[in-house]
Amino acid sequence: MRKTTLIFIAIFCTTIFNSCELLQQVAKDYDLDPTQSGKLTEREVIQGLKSALEVGAKAGVDQLASTNGYLRDEAVKILLPSELQSAISQLKSTSAGRKVYDELIKDIEADMILSLNRAAEKAVVKAKPIFVNAITSMTVQDGFNILKGSDDAATNYLRNKTFNQLLNAFKPDIKDVLDDPIVYNKSSEQLYSTFVKTYNDVERNDFINALNLSPINEKDLATFVTERALDGMFQKIALKEKDIRENPSARINDILKKVFAQQ
Repeated sequence: MRKTTLIFIAIFCTTIFNSCELLQQVAKDYDLDPTQSGKLTEREVIQGLKSALEVGAKAGVDQLASTNGYLRDEAVKILLPSELQSAISQLKSTSAGRKVYDELIKDIEADMILSLNRAAEKAVVKAKPIFVNAITSMTVQDGFNILKGSDDAATNYLRNKTFNQLLNAFKPDIKDVLDDPIVYNKSSEQLYSTFVKTYNDVERNDFINALNLSPINEKDLATFVTERALDGMFQKIALKEKDIRENPSARINDILKKVFAQQ
């Protein structure tokens, strides 16, 4: 009743005094101001951000879960641990070492890299239900922080909410693949462990000190691959998020168009 009375008083005052200031104030007080009709509601912000995360996560997971999803994408391709790469580079730095590499190691290195990336492709599908749970639990404050945040704010939210859970979900599948034989009836895990042990034994040998070799400290290949797989996946999601923020044609539904037009 009070609302109706105030509106009629405002209209009456406007008619008598030929001023619209009072009418505008009352309209704003009761969300009647037509100039505010495009303002985002909390519900719309949450819907839009959830939709953006769903679109980005699905695109990232589907792309990487396909055959060669990691292997043929240089941006996310998983290589051997950096310490092992350094050791191989040192080996190839001499003519004798290069011959050893070409004849004994080159093909094994390629098989191991294939194994690492196949393991990531197998595991990445585990992300979908974990992402759904994180997206569902987004709060209003989360939504507004993401909307006004950096180009990868939504991706960072998803990463912070899910990384440890994804690590635990991915690792068993990745370890299964790394335990499968690839050459000489040995698995990637066995080849890597044997190489690390042999290399570190050589590195500690007093007669080899002149080579200035550094010890290899990366012992757990499955954890290494799991972390690289997750880094690659979130990189793809971040690229999709940035595209949605910057490119209107990437906003594939009405709520994305409305929310990100006003970021």
